[in-house]
Amino acid sequence: MMLCFTCYSRTVKTKGLTDGNGRYRSIEYKPSTRRSRPGESDVAVILRGASIDQLDRFNQFLLPQGFKLIEFDDSTRGVSTAGRVWILARGVEADPPEFYTTDRVISEIRIREGERREDVAIWFLHIWMIYLSLIYTRPGRGVSEVSGYIDATFSREALTHAVEEHIENIRQMGISEGAESKVVTILDAEQGQDIPRRVLAFLTLMSGSGFVYEASKDEYQQTLLGAYEIAESYNHTLRVPVENILKNVVNIAAPSVTQVEEKETEINGAN
Repeated sequence: MMLCFTCYSRTVKTKGLTDGNGRYRSIEYKPSTRRSRPGESDVAVILRGASIDQLDRFNQFLLPQGFKLIEFDDSTRGVSTAGRVWILARGVEADPPEFYTTDRVISEIRIREGERREDVAIWFLHIWMIYLSLIYTRPGRGVSEVSGYIDATFSREALTHAVEEHIENIRQMGISEGAESKVVTILDAEQGQDIPRRVLAFLTLMSGSGFVYEASKDEYQQTLLGAYEIAESYNHTLRVPVENILKNVVNIAAPSVTQVEEKETEINGAN
């Protein structure tokens, strides 16, 4: 029985394709590694039975909200046999969805009251790029290799150690090596448990946005959504070659508030 578009879109919107903060921007038919969420099976059945015309109209409905619906079948690694996965990917040219605003990023990465937005943005950008180095640069994976998300695993400890090592390298390098002085000053000011707290805040934001998930205690894996958005949007956001991430990251000019707002989509890509 064919559903009218209004009923179709209402069902998808209310039964779990997104939880309002981005965590559930994927629907699986026959999930391979978890149980179905409440309402997920119903939405999967609707999506599987939708006509091309209905899906096209649904995408027209999503477009003004900054999304597009992408489908993957079992030819994609990680999708169960005869399974399907649908994701709500952010459009490259669209305005960021309401749930993913600069204020949300700043508030979740900020670790102390009164911390400047610019300082928080710099910390986010550096941790983000070090995260990319863990799942792309080190294993020799290209940003277009979406199916590589299956192998993109890392621990909170590994990310924390990589950030600590990066900060120590910055201190040893100093401003004389060409690093942006404001960036060095901000990063060098970290103390005590600042880095572990920043990394935990970063991973909480990434998990809440659907880009990674905690496979086991403090062990994380990139999601298909996260891999797809990086492949689609990377060149439209950071514009820094993946293979040179750790070499170039300290030389990035300190972002202004305007630049931070332009990078709202950089989480995938910080968006």
